[in-house]
Amino acid sequence: MDTSGSISESAGSNGVLASILSARVAYALNWYTTAPALITIAAAYGVSSSLSGLITSSFLLAVGIFQIPAGLLSSRYGSKRTAMNGLLILSVFSILTPFAPLYSVLIAFRFIAGIGAALFFAPGVGVLSSFFTRDRRTSVIGYYNAAFDIGAGSAILFWPYIIRVTSWQAGIISGGLLSLLTYFVSVYTVRMERAVENSSMGITLSEIAEVLRNRYVWFIALGFVGVWGAFTAVSSYLYIYSVNVLKMDTLDASILSSLILFIGLIGGVLSGPLHRSMRNSRRLMVASVSLFTLSLLLFLSGTEAGALAGSILTGILFTAGVSLTYALPAHMPSIGLKNIPLAVSLVNGIQIMGGFWVPFAFSDIAFSYGFDYAWLAMIVISAVFLPFYLALPQNS
Repeated sequence: MDTSGSISESAGSNGVLASILSARVAYALNWYTTAPALITIAAAYGVSSSLSGLITSSFLLAVGIFQIPAGLLSSRYGSKRTAMNGLLILSVFSILTPFAPLYSVLIAFRFIAGIGAALFFAPGVGVLSSFFTRDRRTSVIGYYNAAFDIGAGSAILFWPYIIRVTSWQAGIISGGLLSLLTYFVSVYTVRMERAVENSSMGITLSEIAEVLRNRYVWFIALGFVGVWGAFTAVSSYLYIYSVNVLKMDTLDASILSSLILFIGLIGGVLSGPLHRSMRNSRRLMVASVSLFTLSLLLFLSGTEAGALAGSILTGILFTAGVSLTYALPAHMPSIGLKNIPLAVSLVNGIQIMGGFWVPFAFSDIAFSYGFDYAWLAMIVISAVFLPFYLALPQNS
């Protein structure tokens, strides 16, 4: 297959897309099945609520550290093999998490689950990029991120109820079992990918160095670090904020806190048309970050209406923006098809390593000083990385 991006889409492409998107939904579940129970889990192990952010941050730390290794493994062993092994690791250690005898062991299990998540993400993008033409990649990557929103939103909406009627342990285990099911389905469905695997292997050291030192890839990633960290913190703690501060009942809080993720479907779908119509990387990314930062101001109202409007806007803007950060490197002629997983790994790794600490900071500020100060911190963190996008070329 041509690695320049000239790809003939086969009849099996849509089947592969459906399989990978289903796995992506289940993958996302395991990011957020702990979110409704963070304080409960901390209490079960006898630690303070302010330390509950470690559950999220340890997972994100592993996802960030292993992004580039995932890209390298994908180039060496193939996108499908790397992605499927990652999904298996994520599933197994999500299932094992509730059986941890100590809080430190639970954090370690979440860290290993994060390794699995890292091994799935960019190689999954590599699989899809190998099956679809360059013109369709932004849209397909938008669907990929929208699938994450479906899974994450489902966890936020339904898992509080599952946890309430069963236990937090059952909630986490069920997420792991669902992703394990999609692992077996995906291994079967994507079995026809052998030709793609061969075309994506054999990356040279010079090609690795070219991708890793591409300054525009770094600018694309760094400009979104604050938004990535802020959105992860907000989406993780919106349910707790809704119940404890806004005094919403658990059903309404679940709906609100899942909306911020479900509404991202719109952003994922719009990212492709926006990119095709504007073709201006700098303007797209500056607008995305600026509007996201302004939308966080709505949470400072301390009202349900403000939280609702903030959830809608941040959800749409985040998914549109993050989809573009993954799609822009895939359109760079200097990257090439077989190097797309490494480039996307670099982007995601920089975002996560730059922002993994934000949920912990949010929880510490919110429970020590109040949620208003936590919202203000998120606004500052989102905006501070914006200047990197001013250095991007106008045309992608």
